[in-house]
Amino acid sequence: MTAHPLHILRHSPATHPSFNCWLRTVGPGQSLLLIEDAVYGLLPDTRSVDALRLLPGSVKLFALENDLLARGLALDDLPGRVMVVDYLRMVELCVEHSKVISW
Repeated sequence: MTAHPLHILRHSPATHPSFNCWLRTVGPGQSLLLIEDAVYGLLPDTRSVDALRLLPGSVKLFALENDLLARGLALDDLPGRVMVVDYLRMVELCVEHSKVISW
């Protein structure tokens, strides 16, 4: 189990302040899982994807595949450091981390 928390964001960065709040609190070694409308934060040429690219390499980024596909995001357009996961891996991530913080 990792000592760092897993942050789960579910709201679009364009319409909800949770993404910016998360950016102010994230620390090295922590993980982020984007689900539901939060996957819109991975759209090319947006402030949110630019902010994610600037995070330290120790911050792990994940996105739920079903939500990406349901919203029409092309998996080939995602930043290389984003790991696409299924529901089973999402559950494993929650168990692997010491704490899960939902935004």
